[in-house]
Amino acid sequence: MITKKYNRYKPLYKKFISLRKNISYNQKILNFNKKKWQKIIFFLKRSNKTKNKIYKIFDLNLYFISKFGTIFKKQHKYNLQTKQKINLFYGGLKKKYLKKLLFLNLEKNKSKSLMYGLENRLDTIIYRSHFSSSLRTSRQLISHGHILVNKIKIKNSSYKVQPGDNIEVSPNIKFLIKFNIGNSSLWPLPPKNLSINYKTLQINYMQNINNVNLSQYFPFWADWNTLSQYYKK
Repeated sequence: MITKKYNRYKPLYKKFISLRKNISYNQKILNFNKKKWQKIIFFLKRSNKTKNKIYKIFDLNLYFISKFGTIFKKQHKYNLQTKQKINLFYGGLKKKYLKKLLFLNLEKNKSKSLMYGLENRLDTIIYRSHFSSSLRTSRQLISHGHILVNKIKIKNSSYKVQPGDNIEVSPNIKFLIKFNIGNSSLWPLPPKNLSINYKTLQINYMQNINNVNLSQYFPFWADWNTLSQYYKK
């Protein structure tokens, strides 16, 4: 019997080549040695150089008008790349789940409701708090039963956290969480709706993320209006 070797990590970074973005903030890609990675590594290093320009944070509450209108000659290409970037950032969520999340929320602004629904997930909050190096590892911590919400063990990574909930980690992995925090870049800073005690390794979800500008929390321009229109079809 011939068995096919399957590596679930292999396609992850390959998708970054066509998008020309380090979607997951992972610096591991800068150490790749194969020839096929040279162009994207050169592009990422060049884009990371500091320039004498005033840094402006995008406001997600306003409509974004790009100055580079001729880059995407076809709207379909832009829509597809927008979907791929956000989908890769959140760990490859299924289209069916995203459409359900879009229509379950009663917000009038569907683009914001999709973003808030993804940011209220337990795995996203663990990642935003720098308790894990990626969304993939945060989901692994949750599935192994190392994350507790209000003293109750939660194994569902898509669990929706409510205001007032208290999140903590099991004592068995506190050394690992401290290691992840020590090795993180601590940028971007955790959202202001999270109250984090890095000594006791506890997270208090104070309020919904509705009034938080999340534009600085993505290594790319997250066009939620385009994404919501894509999943409405």
